[in-house]
Amino acid sequence: MDGAVGAWQPAADLGDRHVDALDAAAGGAVEGRLRVDSATAARIREVMGANETAWAGLFGARESATLLAWLRVLTLAEMQLPGCAAGAASPVVALARILRTRGEYPPSLTPWIRSVSTNRFLPYGSLKDRL
Repeated sequence: MDGAVGAWQPAADLGDRHVDALDAAAGGAVEGRLRVDSATAARIREVMGANETAWAGLFGARESATLLAWLRVLTLAEMQLPGCAAGAASPVVALARILRTRGEYPPSLTPWIRSVSTNRFLPYGSLKDRL
């Protein structure tokens, strides 16, 4: 333990306003660029900063096409929106896992993710977390 003290941040409560923001961002993404207003960007940052329990509640019952669109938004958000870098703790990892479990992860998705992101943990997460 290094003795560093951090500020406790409660998990974001993800709900309808986050669904609306992700849907709006998906509709506004053109040629790999997100076009979002400040309120939508704030909701996306909350999604990025949430934990797996919150993501499970938001992502679990959605259709795969919706999850795929959100995965693309969140991948782009990490690179284009300040405060969205998440490394291995990215919701993109959780979304990719859900799509793979359903057998609906497109083969072309990993090359696309790697072409638009410098996050080395996408789409599989940390090796440590997978062991």
